[in-house]
Amino acid sequence: MKAEEQKFYDFIMDRTKEDHKEDMKHLLAELMERRATDKLDKMYLMSVVPRALSYLDPDSVNEVKKVVSEFSAKL
Repeated sequence: MKAEEQKFYDFIMDRTKEDHKEDMKHLLAELMERRATDKLDKMYLMSVVPRALSYLDPDSVNEVKKVVSEFSAKL
């Protein structure tokens, strides 16, 4: 995992509800795999965003949305 990806991963995991840490780990691993194999597209992202947001601490959702938007712009 690249340093930028690790920073993103850690940021998301720090804002994930304790009872959804494993779910988020699997989701982020899938996202990184799709990115590495050029299979990460907007349709896929649109399908996983609701699930990912449900794993987050409610107080962190807006902060995460902003960072994800910035990260996605680099794709």
